[in-house]
Parts: sequence; structure tokens; C-alpha cells
Amino acid sequence: MQDKEIVADALRSPDALSRFLRTVEPFIYQTAYYLTGKKADAEDITQESLWKVCRSLGQYQGQGSLRGWIHRVVVNTFREQLRKKRLTVVELDEGLQSSESSVEQQVEMKMTEERLHRAIAALPENYREVIVLRHVHEMSYQEIGEVLELTEAQVKTRLFRGREKLKSLFYGGDQE
Repeated sequence: MQDKEIVADALRSPDALSRFLRTVEPFIYQTAYYLTGKKADAEDITQESLWKVCRSLGQYQGQGSLRGWIHRVVVNTFREQLRKKRLTVVELDEGLQSSESSVEQQVEMKMTEERLHRAIAALPENYREVIVLRHVHEMSYQEIGEVLELTEAQVKTRLFRGREKLKSLFYGGDQE
């Protein structure tokens, strides 16, 4: 189904809209969680973003991907919350676990994942946004540019600088 058809279907009935919102909620939450690093803040941003998507779905014109449009809503909601509350970003509580891993490997993997999330959370907002959209949501440079209203060159520059900053934070020491 094309993005415009998905939107038209969602606008036809409350049931279809409800199904649509349940479908997009997990990646809205994931984006919010990676941007904030806090479960409570991510839940707040998810709820606010879902409300905004629901209210403005009829305004989606089909220019760019629906996924990109939704991500823009989430990123803008995050930015608004940051300005209003000065969100802080640190805590993480969910990890990757493999049933084949030993307990030691699982603990080590969890610790590494938490360090990575703390490092991502410590990134400046402009770097954190591009890192999350590129590496968590696997968006193209063009899609990221559409969501953040940047040129591809700006996206690439922020990604490069964000990755460098992330390496610095992850391996110790803040080099800025």
C-alpha cells in the first residue's frame, strides 16, 4: 500500500485510524527513547507525537515518505519538550539478549549497550538526531534531510561530526 493510500484509509474510519496509530507507535517510541534516553520522557513524547500525527494526518501531502513525515513530528515534539522542560538524557533499561549467550556475555553486552546509550544521550541534540535517524531507523541521507530540513551535505557533516563525538564519549573523554 502506498503512503497516500495508508493515510486515506486511516482517515476513513476511527478503527482504521486506531490501527494506523498502533502500527506507528513502536517506531515513534523508539525514536523518542533514543533521543531522550529516558523511558518516561520517551512515553510523553510518544503520546504527544501520536496526538499530533492524529490531528494533522489529513495535512500529509504525500511529498516525501510517510515515515519521514512522522519522524519530523517526533523530532519537532522532542525539540519543543527540550525547550520547555530542558530534558536531560541518561537512563536506559532495556537490553539485547541472546538465548545462546552465557550470562557473562549477556552482562557484558548489556553494559556495552548502556554505555553506548549514555554516549548517544550525551551527544548534542543536532548530532543525536542524525545518529538516531541513520543508525537506529536506517534512514537515507535524503530522508534525514527531509525530516530535519537539512541538505544531504549538512546531514553527512553532522553524521561525521556526531560519530566522532560519539567515539570520543564512548571510549572516554569529551573532546570538544
